[in-house]
Amino acid sequence: MVTEAPADTAPERHPIEFTASGSEYFRIWIVNLLLIVLTLGIYLPWAKVRKLKYFYSNTWVGGDALDFHGEPAKMLRGTLIAAGFLIAYSVGSNFSGWAALLAALAFVALWPALFRAAMRFRLANTSWRGLRFHFAGDTAGAYACMLPPLALALLPVALVGAMAGAPVEGKPPALPALATGVVGLGMLAFMAGLPYFLWRVRRYQHDNYAIGPLQTQLKADLGVLYGIFIKLIGISFVAFAVMLLAGGLFAFIGRKSGTGAGFVVVAALMGFGAILLINILPKSYLQVRLQNLLWSTTGNEVLRFDSRLKFGSYMGLQCRNYLLIFLTLGLYWPFAVVNTRRAQIEAVELQTRIGLDQLSQAAGREDPGATGDMAADLFGLDIGL
Repeated sequence: MVTEAPADTAPERHPIEFTASGSEYFRIWIVNLLLIVLTLGIYLPWAKVRKLKYFYSNTWVGGDALDFHGEPAKMLRGTLIAAGFLIAYSVGSNFSGWAALLAALAFVALWPALFRAAMRFRLANTSWRGLRFHFAGDTAGAYACMLPPLALALLPVALVGAMAGAPVEGKPPALPALATGVVGLGMLAFMAGLPYFLWRVRRYQHDNYAIGPLQTQLKADLGVLYGIFIKLIGISFVAFAVMLLAGGLFAFIGRKSGTGAGFVVVAALMGFGAILLINILPKSYLQVRLQNLLWSTTGNEVLRFDSRLKFGSYMGLQCRNYLLIFLTLGLYWPFAVVNTRRAQIEAVELQTRIGLDQLSQAAGREDPGATGDMAADLFGLDIGL
């Protein structure tokens, strides 16, 4: 067993370092993109392995990097299964609403099991100091946290498609009042419960991360999560109002200045301002607050994490990323990915109440290794997480 430290022992702090570079990842990204296009998507798992191995090998904790050991051939199965669901739903909806409903039912029934299998695959193929992580969540927990939001989000829409029937004389099918009410209630319940559903899914994940005998636990408060979403709604409304005012000002300037060079410059600035207000600002706020809340409340009596991602600097980074992606016609994308990943990872610190050498020795003695997990049912499945 892991030696327990006294409760008053000051934790050792281990910053997490990310050493990837945009130029190196650009070469990986461009080759991956070309091969995915040339193989009509078949190369996607191999591209993902190359990306994960590069990112993991550049993520350092206590002087040692992570590693990823996933096999692309196994990951291809998950990719094909996920694509099969999408194709079945798309094809079914073109022929029959009831066929689309059956495809949606199958997706809702199987997705939690696939999600758990993907989590097990990702963790069991991730290592640090030669020790494999593992995911301890069971199938019942996956269904308990994922069935309600999936059912509320997908089934009402699929049910309406089935009930609508075929169009008559080129007119759209009339929806029964009952079907409209079902969709409305389902979407209302989904939106009202979204923070709760997210909290359940994240608790299922963070409660079951493990290395050897050490298993983490999430202690995030649901009320705090609702507060984040309420503030997000307020920020979004304010951003939308500012965008409307700016749009009115732009229309006024357009009438006064015509379509000259000044108008083009103002139009470009207004376009970027709109992206900032309706995309970058709320998205950055949500990402920062969720990361800090979830990771700063994840841990156990031996180790815990602390995330201190700064909203101002993160939003500034995203503004720069969006601008450079636009100016380079998308070629800056891999640099933006690396910059964002560095900001997110290096904001997290690992804190332990025992030395890392002691922790890894104890985990090595008690870690069942990847062999047991690899032989488990549905193991070797990756669905794009």
